[in-house]
Amino acid sequence: MSEQEPIKIIIPIEEDPPMKVERESSGPGTVARDSRRKAAVVAKALAEKAWNSEAGRKAARKLQEASDRGVHYVGTRAADAAEQQAKQRAAAVQERIKETDWQQEAKVGLVGGLKWLSSQLAEAAQRVGPGEPKEKNPTDVDPQGEG
Repeated sequence: MSEQEPIKIIIPIEEDPPMKVERESSGPGTVARDSRRKAAVVAKALAEKAWNSEAGRKAARKLQEASDRGVHYVGTRAADAAEQQAKQRAAAVQERIKETDWQQEAKVGLVGGLKWLSSQLAEAAQRVGPGEPKEKNPTDVDPQGEG
């Protein structure tokens, strides 16, 4: 392989990158590494310049506007979907209320309540027990007013 002199590409930029002490190249790997570093510095400077330019600011504004519209659209669609679900649930509840036989529901509830009351009275009767009937004392007063 023959030794060739590396090709240098010089791109003038408005802002000078910080000065670095150049080392003597000792081989193709060093030259390639130095070239990559210089290219990275130049690319960074160009990117910063483009970002800070009027065109860069305009592009950033356009991207922000597009993003805001997207967020607004998604939020509106989510709210619409939630509203639609709420309307469907309300309609289902109204339909169920219309279809319910309230007279039957009342009967079932009344029967359940009477069964519970009956069982409570039966328990109370067992606690009191079927004791001997007490003789009436003439001084006892009947709560119903009978003699």
